[in-house]
Amino acid sequence: MKLKFSALLILFTGIILTSAFAQEKAVEEDLYSLSLEDLMNVPINSASKKDETLFDAPLSSYTITRAEMDRAGSTSIMEALRLAPGVIVREQANGVYDIHIRGFDNALRYTQQPFTKSNFTTLVMIDNRPVFNNNLGGTFWESLPIDINDVERIEIVRGPAAPLFGPNAVTGVINIITKRITQDGIYATADVQYGADTRIARGSFGKRLSDKVSVIVSGNYQDRDRFDDLYYSISTGQFVDPVTLFTGNSQNPQASADNRYPNSERALNKWGANGFITYKPQEKISFDLSLGLQEDEVQKVFLGIQGASNQLTYLSTNKSDSRYANLSAQIYGLHIRTSFVDGYDNINVGSNPSQYDYTTFDATVEYGITIGEKNTITPGISYQNVDFTDKPYVNPDQNIFGFLNANRSINTLAGFIRTDINPSEHWRIMAAIRADKFSTPDKTRVAYELATTYKLNANHLIRAAITRSNSGSFIGNTYLDITANTGIPTAPTAKQIGNKDLALLTVEMYEVGYRAQLSKNFQLDVDIFRQTVDNMSAIVLTEMQATQLPPPYPAVIPKTYQMQNVPTSLTQHGITLSLNYVPNDKIQVKPFVTVQKTKTYDLISAYTSSDFNPTYSDSDHENTPSWYGGFYMNFKASPKFTVNLSSYTYASHNQYDYADKTGTGTLGSIDGKFLLNAKVNYSPVKALSIFLNGRNILNSESREFYGADTIGGMYMVGASLSLN
Repeated sequence: MKLKFSALLILFTGIILTSAFAQEKAVEEDLYSLSLEDLMNVPINSASKKDETLFDAPLSSYTITRAEMDRAGSTSIMEALRLAPGVIVREQANGVYDIHIRGFDNALRYTQQPFTKSNFTTLVMIDNRPVFNNNLGGTFWESLPIDINDVERIEIVRGPAAPLFGPNAVTGVINIITKRITQDGIYATADVQYGADTRIARGSFGKRLSDKVSVIVSGNYQDRDRFDDLYYSISTGQFVDPVTLFTGNSQNPQASADNRYPNSERALNKWGANGFITYKPQEKISFDLSLGLQEDEVQKVFLGIQGASNQLTYLSTNKSDSRYANLSAQIYGLHIRTSFVDGYDNINVGSNPSQYDYTTFDATVEYGITIGEKNTITPGISYQNVDFTDKPYVNPDQNIFGFLNANRSINTLAGFIRTDINPSEHWRIMAAIRADKFSTPDKTRVAYELATTYKLNANHLIRAAITRSNSGSFIGNTYLDITANTGIPTAPTAKQIGNKDLALLTVEMYEVGYRAQLSKNFQLDVDIFRQTVDNMSAIVLTEMQATQLPPPYPAVIPKTYQMQNVPTSLTQHGITLSLNYVPNDKIQVKPFVTVQKTKTYDLISAYTSSDFNPTYSDSDHENTPSWYGGFYMNFKASPKFTVNLSSYTYASHNQYDYADKTGTGTLGSIDGKFLLNAKVNYSPVKALSIFLNGRNILNSESREFYGADTIGGMYMVGASLSLN
């Protein structure tokens, strides 16, 4: 991987040399010199699929601009999400994040699968292309092919949004909009950052070849070391080295440690390359093609490490690589987008089963019909097909089995219609309905949305929304087929199987909001929301078998587990407050906070069938922080010198695990945290910046996630170039 880092350093140097010979052009976006109007009128498209300002958006939403990411010193797209209200961002290892919109994480508490602590209910997209993982759900953030150098802005919609974007947008949408060239001349950006634990290099180069064609190519690389060098041992309750972890669970602990943790000191290593081609033959016709590939290795809490008869630890090594193509066309009112992804995942390196290949194809066609000056009706259709196979990694003769042991696929055909109507100058109504027909389960699910805004005057807007969304159908949940050794001598094997008839997870939300332009440089945004989650599912023990075994082994042992729906539901209500204050052209301050309460109903005491008499209870769900927020503050001391402070903070909370069913263990007690970041930037010339970048500069050392690493401070030096 050092070769890739060197290659990007060469790219960075080449771009600087290019700038020396390029004609001077007006900088399209000076990230440190935006106007007051730019700072106050932030754009968004994802809230209604129509270009508008954040102030006018009908849903609870937010935009993180490229300028804010750069000023704040965000080292990745994932970290940049800490600049947005209503988003819970916890770091598992250096640069490895678990990200939720408003929570609902670890809702079932005591399931034996660590991945259930992760978010599988938020839809992440790049230019409206879903990058959702269709195996078990969620997003493998480390597998994004792009990085901050590719990003124009990040748009976030809080709350169910499946009627606009399709299944899996059940708690919200994170839509990453990439950069395109809009001016003549050379476009070039690059940055290199170096710290004791982190090395980052990124670069983009583009040119408008004619009035109709523009091209950008880019590359990105990150290499991050862990802050820790130990792993939590569930059996001893201590943090130990990898060899000690496997002692007693393997005939050769050193070989097992090397197999499971080929780079035990590494938190994240990833690289990506992308190309963006735009062709616009005339004003109302355009074509946009994106191409890219990526490769990554990461340690994170996902499946964990299994021993002979129990779970050993939570952090495991994951690897993946993928290639994608995305084509979007706008032909008058007709919009077509289609994409194809080919990839490989190894979601638990060194274990069996863990590997599979996949392809994803999706296409959306919609046509906007304009009625009058402001009213639109947009019907459309959508199709998605996902294919997974682990057959290349299955060898029964060597006792190597997969989690599918077959080629499996799920396809979804959908029809939708949305309307955006203005009954009067001040009143706006947006409605959408979508029906998704899944191949498995063989059922149709309906999602709907009704949102309205009313402008009391030019500076005050109130809004309300009612939305309902459902998740998609996941390959793993549907077609799981694992035969596992129980670890008990002479005992039969246990099976884990999927379920083709699962009811899909559903979220319903009621929301009201108020936005105010209190002065030309002061904005207020308030959201009040209530959400309900139903149709949750988990691996449930459905069959036991009586077996004659010597003590101390039980006489009845597990035989069959199946993915099933459980009666547990959640409700959540809360409020989000955010401000944008720009007192003058030197200072901008954006504080935000969310306060919420989540409650669990009919939580099952053990994931066994009703024949085994589990009990049910209601309780406060303490895994989601009761409050979280932060601030962004930028101070432009002079045209060449800028200081930025940003913060992210959350309340103490408790994460759960099957190994600690009483919830009294210290590992799940996540202390409240206040993270303070700082970036000091000096620009000797307009296009070049030299900076010091500190993350968690107060070195607030603590674990932010169950069984993961201690997260401490990080300090880097770097340089960046921006040329148009």
